Amino acid sequence: MGRSILDKMLESENIILRPFEEKDLEKWTSWFNDKNTTLYMNKRVFPNTLAQQEAHLKNSKVDKNNLQFAIVLKNKEESLVGSIGIHKIDWVHRTGDISILIGEDIGLGKGIGKQAIKILVEHAFVKMNLRKVTAGMWSNNIGSKKAFEANGFILEGTRRNQYDANNQLHDSLDYGILKEEWEKDKDV
Repeated sequence: MGRSILDKMLESENIILRPFEEKDLEKWTSWFNDKNTTLYMNKRVFPNTLAQQEAHLKNSKVDKNNLQFAIVLKNKEESLVGSIGIHKIDWVHRTGDISILIGEDIGLGKGIGKQAIKILVEHAFVKMNLRKVTAGMWSNNIGSKKAFEANGFILEGTRRNQYDANNQLHDSLDYGILKEEWEKDKDV
C-alpha cells in the first residue's frame, strides 16, 4: 500500500495516523454507541448512526478548521483502533484542540493514545505552525489525563461539576501546551 509524504510523517514505530476511509465507517460508528468506550464523553448520550458518521467523514474532508485521523496499528492487518483530531483550529490565533478516542480493546493500555498525541502535536507545531494546542477531558478519564501529561500538557483550568452522568457530577479538565514548551521538552 503506497503512502503519501503526509502519511509517512504521521507515524511512529507502532502506529500510523491516516485519513479515515469508507471502509472504516462501520467500526468508527460503533465506538460512539459503545457505553464503555464513551463512558467519559458527551457523545454517549445520543445514539450515532452510520449516516451521521458518513456525513461527518465527508465534512471533515473539506473543513479547514478540523483535521481527523484514524489511529492504525502497524501490524499485519493494520488494525484500526481509534481516532484523533485537531478541532476548532483558529488560523488567526494559531490554536487548536485535540480530541482522541481509543475504540478497540487491542489499543488500550499500550501507550497508543500517548503515541498518537505525540505525533499529532508535532504535526500541529511543525507543519501547521500552531502556537498552542489544547485538550479537554472529564476528570475521571485517567488514561486521557496521563497521555496528555506525558506529552507535556499542563492543567490550565478546572470547570467544577461540569458534567452530570450516572447520578454523579464530574469536573472538566482543560489542558494546554505551547509550542515553546514543546520545543524545550523535545530537546530534553
